[in-house]
Amino acid sequence: MSGFAQLLLVTVLLLDVSLAASSRLAVLIRAFALQAAAVAALALVLDGPGNPHAWAVASGTLLLKGLLIPYFLGRASERTHAVKEQEPLVPYGVSLLLAAAGVALSFALASRLPEATQRSGILLGAAAFATMFTGLLILVSRGTALAQVAGYLVLENGIFLFGLSLLRHMPLLVEMGILLDVFAGTFVMGIVVYNIHRTFDHIDVRALTALKEAADREEGMEEGA
Repeated sequence: MSGFAQLLLVTVLLLDVSLAASSRLAVLIRAFALQAAAVAALALVLDGPGNPHAWAVASGTLLLKGLLIPYFLGRASERTHAVKEQEPLVPYGVSLLLAAAGVALSFALASRLPEATQRSGILLGAAAFATMFTGLLILVSRGTALAQVAGYLVLENGIFLFGLSLLRHMPLLVEMGILLDVFAGTFVMGIVVYNIHRTFDHIDVRALTALKEAADREEGMEEGA
């Protein structure tokens, strides 16, 4: 693995820690866009700039996840006036410690991967594990719908990093299908975010849980009567 590829992977790991500690949605979206750009560059560096397959994967990743999706998320943040996560389920200091611990654990897990996967370097496997863990952490620790969308996208970045270790053997159609699924999923979640804001005047998904619990209590009282 070249020194530039290692630098990109270290950048991905640093962005993982930054994503876990970000309270402002604008910073979260920009960090995801930078991470997506680094992942797109890795597709070229790992498989060689002379491979049309690598160019197609890198271009699709950069266009969708590095430009279009962050743009739409930014517009959604502006229209819903969502600026900052006020009360995360997990405090930001704890999230930062968990992300750092996840990076350390990722190296231990990467050392146990099959030999065919380790040929691309343990650092690639560690970055993939750490990015997936960070995405899951954001999904479960944030209450704002936009932040959870970003967590889902970060999780997909980690899955995509695993695919880069087998880039020469993966059909282009499958990879383009994955990118299309990500774009479609983000589009649907954007509609959900807009409808949540229009109904509740905010995008805190915990209000939906409270509403469901109230409806369940009311239903139980009616059955008891």
